[in-house]
Amino acid sequence: MCDHEELLDSGEYVCIKCGVVLAQEYIHEENSNRYQCVEYRDPDLYSRICTILEHLNLSTSCYVEEISSLIYKYLSNFKCKHELKIGASIYYLLSSKGIPCQLNRVSGLVCSNAKEIKKIFKLIQIFPQDDISINNITSLAQLLLDYTNFDRTEKQGILQFVNILDCKFCSYSPITQIAGISYWYFKEIIHRKKSLKTICTSFLISQNSVHLYLNHNCAKHWTA
Repeated sequence: MCDHEELLDSGEYVCIKCGVVLAQEYIHEENSNRYQCVEYRDPDLYSRICTILEHLNLSTSCYVEEISSLIYKYLSNFKCKHELKIGASIYYLLSSKGIPCQLNRVSGLVCSNAKEIKKIFKLIQIFPQDDISINNITSLAQLLLDYTNFDRTEKQGILQFVNILDCKFCSYSPITQIAGISYWYFKEIIHRKKSLKTICTSFLISQNSVHLYLNHNCAKHWTA
């Protein structure tokens, strides 16, 4: 029996001793590895990751491969611009490593409106949630409030009550809770007229979900 010495010849592995064409699985494995390498090294995505990392003063050599891997593993099926996926992956990666990272700094580079802020927050939640601080509702509230026309005092007041009133066990989304608390703040705390429609328009959310939240058990026990 020949102890084959293989040589790749015209797409086939051939034994240089006996001339036999070797098992096709070698070819399949070679092609699969080559395909994965090409997909993983999408030059456009790779370039954008490097650019955003540089703007954040982060080392590309340390993080670019891990960011690429996170995007391909968890976010490849989501339809949104690359920058949002990159921003979400950077924030998740740094947070999971215990490296201080402000979400507003990342979102400032990749988001242009409140809709994209909501999207990046949802993308972050796709990753395995080992660190509950990643889902901090206060971080999201700060970002969304920046896109409203509320004055500084109103924003600070809403943030204060978001910290106090948000329910860790509530099934309503963080954005619904933020909108509901904002409406309650204007109505009950500063007695300034601000319709539910106006609040919901500011946060790009339906009035119905916020109305249901305000009638939920969580909200019935709120006090100033």
